Amino acid sequence: MAEVVAVNRYALHDAGAFDRATTALAARVRDEGHPGVLSYRFYRQAEGRAVVRYRDPAAWVGHHELVMGWPEMAALRAAADLEEVLLFGTASDDMRAWIDRM
Repeated sequence: MAEVVAVNRYALHDAGAFDRATTALAARVRDEGHPGVLSYRFYRQAEGRAVVRYRDPAAWVGHHELVMGWPEMAALRAAADLEEVLLFGTASDDMRAWIDRM
């Protein structure tokens, strides 16, 4: 298995909105998300964090293709700016292409 772990750091505009958005997003990912998402957790203190485990690079791409159009993701982007992404594991060519399109 070529597991990928992403650690995201967010600068918060509105901590309450971040909490609401991430709670809704995590619930939808649990219920309707990509089957390759192994865990999906958000944390908040002075800044927001997410730690997401994917089965493999294809799951990372599939998850992002699925959730980017969801209103829950739009709510997250309105509540916080993504400041940093740390990826652990092997980044595939498809992952790199998706990041370049971002």
